[in-house]
Amino acid sequence: MPDDTPCMVEYDTAQAILTAALNRLLHDRVETVTPLQACGRVLAEDVQARSPRPEVDISAMDGYAFRLGEMQQAGAAGLPVRGYVAAGTRPAPLAAGVASEILTGARIPDGADCVVARERTALVSGHVVLAEGVTAKPGMNIRWAGEEFSAGQCLLERGAKLDWRHVPLLLDQGKTAVKVYRPLTVSVLANGAEFGCQAEDGRTELNTHMLEAMLRSETVCVTRQVAASDNPDELENALRRCLQQADVVVTTGGISVGQTDHVLPVLQRMGASCLFRRVRMRPGKPMTVMQVGKTVVFCLPGNPGAAALCAQLFVVPFLAAMSGCAVQLQPRMPVMGRSQFAYMPPPDATCFLPVAAHNDGDETRFSLVPSVGASDIQCLTRACGVMRVDAGCAVQAEDWARMIPFSALNA
Repeated sequence: MPDDTPCMVEYDTAQAILTAALNRLLHDRVETVTPLQACGRVLAEDVQARSPRPEVDISAMDGYAFRLGEMQQAGAAGLPVRGYVAAGTRPAPLAAGVASEILTGARIPDGADCVVARERTALVSGHVVLAEGVTAKPGMNIRWAGEEFSAGQCLLERGAKLDWRHVPLLLDQGKTAVKVYRPLTVSVLANGAEFGCQAEDGRTELNTHMLEAMLRSETVCVTRQVAASDNPDELENALRRCLQQADVVVTTGGISVGQTDHVLPVLQRMGASCLFRRVRMRPGKPMTVMQVGKTVVFCLPGNPGAAALCAQLFVVPFLAAMSGCAVQLQPRMPVMGRSQFAYMPPPDATCFLPVAAHNDGDETRFSLVPSVGASDIQCLTRACGVMRVDAGCAVQAEDWARMIPFSALNA
């Protein structure tokens, strides 16, 4: 039977393929909930103001509303108080030559152009006068219609993370239901007989713990599994459990070309389609992405350094976009700076070098973090990101370069 698995792809091509897959899946991630239920979720729609806020001119204080010119003309005699305006009532227009008692939030009577707080006035024989030293100004203590926002104004943009602050804003605008992205469940699976308790030369399994810490967030729940065997049937059973409970599956290990690398053939016999098989990049060349139904399966290398890099470049931005936290699929915006070292990449692979960054005046400078290879975990703690070097494009000391900062979904 001919092998129709896609060939190795360039790094940018791999990102484009993932973007296309994301766009096909994203519309299925939206659901409608109440504003309270939406707390902690990501908005899937823009929210425009249906009405201005305030809808009408209202008082910002408990006090007295009047025409400033009439109060100034009355002087020490003050203005007679006529009427009482509470929130929720519609007052008659203010008669000439009088003041009206008014409460906070009440509609300003037509004709009034000033409100003075009760404690800054005195009431003498039914007339309100300004307390000594108090100067009134036009518009004082009046909240004008639309001063907070006007009708049609965009209040919240798609991709906003909602919390308690947004509940009154949504309800104020009559939004009893809001579209948000469903939370994601991600299942991370490590495989290999070396992780079994009976292994002659056992290894501590690191990757699922590292990836859970990197990928979990308020909108992404991560579960971990280990298939501590090199048996394809046991791996298939573990993968089926992952697929049953998760929206996205991330495997680590078993994706190269060794005799015990069973992830690809097992997924193929399960009916998975291949989005791409291997990427022209270092480290992380075995990186493969499959799809089973609507579930995307990221197949990462087993070496922790390579697994971390592939997760940073592919999995983190994919989950951020799929959960609605990012408008499009891309790693974090690169930081521009000058390289403090020279590097000659191979002619056939995009390289990602662990670097530290420090400020030198107005410039950022990148220094290479020594690494013993794709299994190195100590270098991850010394680096703050990776510098991208395109195939065949030599970097000289003092050249401008791009660093992709490390990130986590909960950062």
